[in-house]
Amino acid sequence: MDASTPDDLDRVRDAERVEMALAAGAIVGTWFWDIPRNRVTIDDALADAFGLDPSVSRDNLPLEQILEYVHPDDRPGVSAAIADAIGRGGRYAHAYRTLGKDRQYRWIEAIGRVDLDADGIAVGFPGVLIDIEQRRRIEAERDQAQTLLRSFIDAAPGVVYAKDRQGRMLIGNRGTTELIGRPLEDYVGRTDAEFLGDPAQAAAVMATDERIMSSGQSEQVEEAVSFPGGRRAWWLSTKAPLRDADGNVIGLVGTSLDITDRKAAEARHLEVEERYRLAARATNDAIWDWRIADGQVVWNEALATLFGYREVETDAQWWLDRIHPDDRERVEHGIHAVIRGTGSVWSDEYRFCRADGSYATVLDRGTVLRGSAGEPVRMIGAILDLSARRAAEAALAQSEERLRLATDAGDLGFWDVDLVHDALIWSPRTKGMFGISPQAAVTMRDFYDGLHPQDREATAAAFEAASDPARRALYDVEYRTIGKEDGIERWVAAKGRGLFEGDRCVRVLGVAIDVTARKRADARLQELNEQLESRVLEEVAERTRVEEALRQSQKMEAVGQLTGGIAHDFNNMLAAVIGPLDLLASRLKDHPDPRTKRYIDMAIDGANRAAQLTQRLLAFSRQQPLQPVAVDANRLIVGMRDLLVHSLGSSVRLVTELQDEVWCTHVDANQMENVILNLAVNARDAMPGGGRLTIATSNCTLDADDAVALHGVPRGEYVLISVSDDGSGMSPEVMTKAFDPFYTTKKVGKGTGLGLSQVYGFVRQSAGHVRMLSEVARGTVVKLYLPRLVGGVEAKPPADQGVAAPHGRQELVLVVDDEPAVRQFSTDALTELGYRVLAADGAANALQLLDAHPDIVLLFTDVVMPEVNGRQLADAALQRRPDLKVLFASGNSRNTLVQDGVLAPGVQLIGKPFTVDALALRVGAILAPDAAPAA
Repeated sequence: MDASTPDDLDRVRDAERVEMALAAGAIVGTWFWDIPRNRVTIDDALADAFGLDPSVSRDNLPLEQILEYVHPDDRPGVSAAIADAIGRGGRYAHAYRTLGKDRQYRWIEAIGRVDLDADGIAVGFPGVLIDIEQRRRIEAERDQAQTLLRSFIDAAPGVVYAKDRQGRMLIGNRGTTELIGRPLEDYVGRTDAEFLGDPAQAAAVMATDERIMSSGQSEQVEEAVSFPGGRRAWWLSTKAPLRDADGNVIGLVGTSLDITDRKAAEARHLEVEERYRLAARATNDAIWDWRIADGQVVWNEALATLFGYREVETDAQWWLDRIHPDDRERVEHGIHAVIRGTGSVWSDEYRFCRADGSYATVLDRGTVLRGSAGEPVRMIGAILDLSARRAAEAALAQSEERLRLATDAGDLGFWDVDLVHDALIWSPRTKGMFGISPQAAVTMRDFYDGLHPQDREATAAAFEAASDPARRALYDVEYRTIGKEDGIERWVAAKGRGLFEGDRCVRVLGVAIDVTARKRADARLQELNEQLESRVLEEVAERTRVEEALRQSQKMEAVGQLTGGIAHDFNNMLAAVIGPLDLLASRLKDHPDPRTKRYIDMAIDGANRAAQLTQRLLAFSRQQPLQPVAVDANRLIVGMRDLLVHSLGSSVRLVTELQDEVWCTHVDANQMENVILNLAVNARDAMPGGGRLTIATSNCTLDADDAVALHGVPRGEYVLISVSDDGSGMSPEVMTKAFDPFYTTKKVGKGTGLGLSQVYGFVRQSAGHVRMLSEVARGTVVKLYLPRLVGGVEAKPPADQGVAAPHGRQELVLVVDDEPAVRQFSTDALTELGYRVLAADGAANALQLLDAHPDIVLLFTDVVMPEVNGRQLADAALQRRPDLKVLFASGNSRNTLVQDGVLAPGVQLIGKPFTVDALALRVGAILAPDAAPAA
């Protein structure tokens, strides 16, 4: 029939659905509701579906009873739908869940019609129930799949989208929305040209899309995109054709990831690689890149420039084969230790063979690149040829030595002003012209502050002219200085020149000479010219005094050199006497012979006294090697009390006046004890009838006025030790010679005349000062000014000498001495002490034995030997064997082991002559497990 109204159309559709439902067997049943009477009539099928008795349910069911079978959650919706249909009449359709006879809820759809009477009152409501459980399940699965797809698309990183064949957007995820900068509803159904703000970008994207849809082939492209905020980015897009069930292309799907950071990293990597390539080509170093996995090594062009090899790629073994055989094992062990460990930096010096067969000394350094797990992946490094530098350093050292000898010979001090780094270099002699200690650091402030105020302006003007690139004047000036530490006024004559780089002065350097004596002589000469007749005799006397002082100084220096040389030779001779006597006495212990023992003891006593004499000679000449430590003077004197009381005898009373909290000083503790003992014995001899000896300590701070009063003791902080007696005293004539070597007022055979000279030499070698006061019949006072040791170093008492001598455990010792007798004694003594011994008469044989016997643990060598001395031998041995222990023996080591009169750090030395016990103690200490390494 024709359907001319909407209600008619709905009725037609409902009829069609009912027919289809009947055909499919989906109708559950039918109902008719008599609305005025509120009676619902259902057919047998519907009654059976709800589990009702058909005979009861035909016309006696109110609507409320039927609604009880509706799911509670759906019941309000059903009531509202029924009320709406009754209110307006006509078609009714609603889906909800009902309870079946199996007591399970299932989805149904109710379709009916509300009939109205002429007054518009609802009178009838027929309808059917259709089972839509399967349809609802399919729709739920579809909705779940769509939700899952939407969640997946939104969660996917980057941009995910789909377009139809015309390029219209079908779907997009959150990343697409962020990229476009507009909500989903603003771009779905539109092309890129319609929603992108950049027409050029839109055209490029659509052209790519059209090419892919036309070709039917997937592509991966990199696209430059612009965000709404103006940020530019790179996207890696994967685009593929979208096909229907028949395989026809109906659109395009795509994903895009932001690769802006990766592109930037690639650009940086390319930049770094380019820089590395350019740097490798520009540098003079041989750059190498070692791939550890397969051992391949890539070199730059400098390998050919420096060493003559044309190879560009080698393996690691090729490099190792060209290292000097003596260096190869060390280098290979060192570089693999870094690679296998956790370190990253390696460096070493070795000899590398050039293509022509010669060796170059090189500095090689490299860095290990590791993977994420810490495994070594690559090592990149550079080889620097040091050959030219070493030659230049040798030439510079030779030049500097010549300059030093020349300045020393000319009594000159040199100076060097580095204007670039604002640094000043002065030699010790130059520092002395400004009253500054040799070890003190100096700056240009010290220079200007040390100038006499009246000479400061002229001196500064001369320096400015010398450093001015426009003038480049010769720096030639004389000025007065005021000593920073001693306050003494001196005259200095200085000459120098500026060194320029273009229009810039980088350094001004020159020499200076102390012309104080000349200036004084000039002043005296001027005064003499003015008052010639009245001053002639006075000047002659002064000149005589000065000349006498000069002669005395020269004599003291000459005697010091002579005594030092004599002491060295004498010590060598005594070593061949005391040692064998000591061994002989040891051998005779098991077969005592009183007369033989007496003779041996007499010989040892005489030799020991001779050895003490040589020690005093060395002390006077300031050539004894000192081992200074932090010393508490109070503790040292208290520890000597018993020795002093025994040495002074019962007629002399010892008094100690020790100030509390006396500072520490830095001296050789054993030599300090000898000094105090020497002064005490001298004081005892000056009091033959007995008396009182006082030893006092105190802290002493001297200012400039004190320095003048004490005749040249520089201002500063000192530990003052005074030894005074009330004995016979000395006349002024005797006191002026008291410190002279071999001068004594004692009877023949009662003294050597070296006691006070030893005191003087030790104190001066320790950077201290000695002053003496004496009057005839009123006693003598000797004051020792020892520099204060600044710092919190704990002072330690002298080491206990009563330790039993250890014996060896068959360790192998190499003895080197050019004196056959001393070498034989050392060999026999060490053998007696339980060591295995090899002996050599010089460095050449010693090094051969060292190479042939890797089990040698100690090198025991004399210091003064012809051609190669002991220090040079030890250095060569330690290059071969860094773990080798070294013990030096010498009667005088001034120029080899001593730095400024102090034994060099780490150096082990035993003085000649020595006893077997002394040798045993020293060797045992060196070979102890916790002994410090050789220096």
